[in-house]
Amino acid sequence: MIGIYRRRSGVLVAAALATLGAWSAPAATASDVQTDARTLIQSMWESVVPILADKGMAPAAREARFAAIYRANFDGAAIASAVAGPAWQQATPEQRARFLRTFEIYVVKVYAGQFANYSGERLIVAGSEPERDGAIVTTHIVDAAARGQRRPELKWRLRPAAGGLKVRDVLFENISMALNQRREFAAVLQQRGGTLDGLTAALDEKIASLSKRN
Repeated sequence: MIGIYRRRSGVLVAAALATLGAWSAPAATASDVQTDARTLIQSMWESVVPILADKGMAPAAREARFAAIYRANFDGAAIASAVAGPAWQQATPEQRARFLRTFEIYVVKVYAGQFANYSGERLIVAGSEPERDGAIVTTHIVDAAARGQRRPELKWRLRPAAGGLKVRDVLFENISMALNQRREFAAVLQQRGGTLDGLTAALDEKIASLSKRN
């Protein structure tokens, strides 16, 4: 979910939003789920903006706050298994746990390095639709400095998971970030023996490089 996000800071900003609120699956109707999902996405934005706007925040503190946001509000295990592909299925629980931790650090490092570009973009919730037992929320990124230009579209795919409704994928202009990341990782896996340990090692190297840059 990273490559395409680098195209503009507003998209990177939106990808790091935190979900707030609770999920009541047994009693919820499709309409309830959509309402909850829209509210969650709006709450995400309102909770993340203060972090983005604080230009004086130390990098380590910024990364720690975004790591907490990711861990609490994105379905990390589902995303990690999706982007790792067959290598995840072939791995042991210990190997999966290592990759999950490393992937989370990688995501946070990539986003944290881009947040300095935030310049007041807003996220507007445009609508929602049911999808299986969850919902898809459609949003647009509004950049005050780009008047008259087309507003980039982000669709958030949410599913019930432990602790509430979680983000499983984000679609930028209908392109799945999870699928995009899976394709990127497939190329890395070909170079690293096709194993999850090989992919984890490659991410460790990338994290070290990002740490020097940030």
